Amino acid sequence: MNFLLRYYSLKGTKLFIIITICNLAIIWLSQHLLINETVFYNTYSEQLTYERSMKLFENMREFEWVSYALYPIILIIKSTFISIVIFTGFFFYNLNNKISFGLVFKVVLGSEVVFLIASLSKLLWLYFFGGNYDLNDIGFFYPLSVINIFNINEVARVWIYPLQILNFFQILYIISLSYGLRNLCLLPEGVADKVVLTSYLPAMGVWIAFILFISFDISL
Repeated sequence: MNFLLRYYSLKGTKLFIIITICNLAIIWLSQHLLINETVFYNTYSEQLTYERSMKLFENMREFEWVSYALYPIILIIKSTFISIVIFTGFFFYNLNNKISFGLVFKVVLGSEVVFLIASLSKLLWLYFFGGNYDLNDIGFFYPLSVINIFNINEVARVWIYPLQILNFFQILYIISLSYGLRNLCLLPEGVADKVVLTSYLPAMGVWIAFILFISFDISL
C-alpha cells in the first residue's frame, strides 16, 4: 500500500509521462508482435488478393505513427472527462470546496495504470496463446471481460464494445479511483467509494448507451 500511496503522490506531469510512455510501448509492441503480413492476409484473404492485402499492410505501417501522436491527446481528454464527472459527484456530498479538481485529475490519471495492465495482458495472451488469429480476433478479445463468454460469430458488432467494457479491470479501476481519492484527499472512510460509485458508474452507463445508440444508428 505504501508503494501505491507513493505512486499517487507523484506529480501529475510524472504520472502523465509514465502512463504515456508505457502505453506507447505497448502499442508499438502490439503493432509489431501481433500484427504481421500473415495476420493481415488471414483477415482479408476472402476479400482481397495477396498483393492488395500486403499493400494495405504497408499503408498501415506507414501511418502507424498517428496512433502514437493521438494517444496523449486521448489520454488527456478521457482523464479530463472522468475527472469532471467525479468532481461533480463531490457536490452531492458538499465536499467540492475541500477537494481540488487538480487532485481529482491526478488520481484519475494515475488510475489509468489499470488499463495499461489490461492492454499488456491482452498483448501477452494473444502473443503466447492466440494461435492462428486475425485482426477481427484482436479487436474482439478483451481479457477477463464478458465478451469472452461468447464466440466471435455469436455477437453482433454493435454489442462488442459494451460487452468488452464489462470486465474485471473496470472493477480494479473503480477500486483504484476510490483508493487514490481516499488517501490523497484524506476523505472519511467510505465517502470516496460512494462518490465514485454514484458518479463514475452512472456516467459509464450513459456512455455505453450512447455508443449503442450510435452503433445502431450506423447499422441501420
